[in-house]
Amino acid sequence: MKCWMFIAIVLSLPFGSVLAQEQEVTNDTAVVLFHGKELFTLSKISSVSAEVRAETLQRRFKQQAKSPLVSTENFSVHHDDNLGVSVIMSGPELLCAVWDTDAKYNDVPRETLAESWRDEIKAIIEQYRRDHTSDALVKDAVLAGITTLVFLTIWFVLRLLCRKETKLIEKKFAGQKMFKFLDGDSVVTMNGTLIKFTRAVVMIWVFVIYLNLVLSFFPWTFNLSARLFTMVSEPLANFGHDFVKNLPNLFALFVIGGIVWSILHGLKSISTQVAEGKVRINGFYRDWADPTYRLARMVIIGFALVVAFPFIPGSSSPAFKGISIFMGVLLSLGSTSAVGNIVAGLVLTYMRPFVFNDFVEISGLRGTVVSRGTFSTRLRTPTNEIISIPNASVSTNHIVNFSRMTKKGGVNVGTTVTIGYNEPWRKIHKLLISSAEGVPDVLENPPPKVLQLSLDDFYVTYKLIVTTKHPEHRLTMRSALYQNIQDTFAQAGGEIMSPHYQTNRSDEESTIPKQP
Repeated sequence: MKCWMFIAIVLSLPFGSVLAQEQEVTNDTAVVLFHGKELFTLSKISSVSAEVRAETLQRRFKQQAKSPLVSTENFSVHHDDNLGVSVIMSGPELLCAVWDTDAKYNDVPRETLAESWRDEIKAIIEQYRRDHTSDALVKDAVLAGITTLVFLTIWFVLRLLCRKETKLIEKKFAGQKMFKFLDGDSVVTMNGTLIKFTRAVVMIWVFVIYLNLVLSFFPWTFNLSARLFTMVSEPLANFGHDFVKNLPNLFALFVIGGIVWSILHGLKSISTQVAEGKVRINGFYRDWADPTYRLARMVIIGFALVVAFPFIPGSSSPAFKGISIFMGVLLSLGSTSAVGNIVAGLVLTYMRPFVFNDFVEISGLRGTVVSRGTFSTRLRTPTNEIISIPNASVSTNHIVNFSRMTKKGGVNVGTTVTIGYNEPWRKIHKLLISSAEGVPDVLENPPPKVLQLSLDDFYVTYKLIVTTKHPEHRLTMRSALYQNIQDTFAQAGGEIMSPHYQTNRSDEESTIPKQP
């Protein structure tokens, strides 16, 4: 008896031994689940894992339950104290082996545990057979239909209640002025969002319960029904447990966030007052206020993140550390130019080569400074075009600021003309100076002046210099000067015979245009 019992036990575990050699065993216990019911808990024996033992027993129980030749009255238990095992037999076939490790885990004598397991196996197999009869299946179908009707009724009633509540709130608060920071339309919007969220959560839970019930009615889906509710409830239970566990850390994060918000709010208030000129600091320019605040905000937030990092839930997990390293590498590789532009923007801020509304020339591009951001500087050209130049390019190129001297006397604007040697230079000086009169944005003090730049082969080069406080109007000023020069010379009978104007004067008329 002992010999064939040992052989039967060994032969009953061939698949378990193979699988145990192929995969690493991580759990020492496993629950045997059959026909939607947890029967008992198995422990690991030797090299066979508890999971493999449970799968083997589930397969045997299903074979026994489906076979019409197997009678549960033939279930018996045999004990072998020398081997430390009790076997549950179905006639000559082995159903289950109960080892001393199982008895130790369940804290029950092995003989008593084997008798108990036999009764549970017998009861569940009989229940399996009853549930697979035609009468039971018809009953299950009727119950599933009733459950479906209840689910649809709940869905319809919940939808109707939500609509009525939404219409009631909209009728009562729409268009109403309640508080300075909250009006009736905002209440209606928030209520609609809250109702949709609540309805979605309730319907998801109702659907899970409905699906769990329907699956539990049919014998083919008993096991799935038992696992479905566990799959949904366990993550929520774990989330709730972790939330309660991390409440002190969340409170610490809240305190850190409140302190940082208070500091930034105070710095923003001071920055605004400095920018508006209400608060003055010697040696600190008003246009430094906003970039200095942004720089301080970046430093404070970075320091706060370093302090708050240990309190973030899951910050010590390998996954969180791996993502942090990956994001750090990604940012370091992809933000080289961005960092360069940021540093260049800070240098330009505190060097102050130009300020807002200055008319400048950067790398041959002229325009009025519209903004100097973190990454780029924007200019508005005289033709009303917006040009964005990266700060790194601005800092590495020469900058001409035409507006810097406007507060101390103005900026010189010059126009060059060439006149032939047939006209006296004193006359040309007077005509050019008189041409500057009446031109918009030209200052009377200092007065316009004329310089003779060169004596060329066919003409003399003169340069008319005027002063203005609006260098951004250089294009229109020069256009007006050239118009006045042509009119003034024509009225005075002076010929502009350049560049390289040649003619035979024996029988030809003068080139001076006739005045109207």
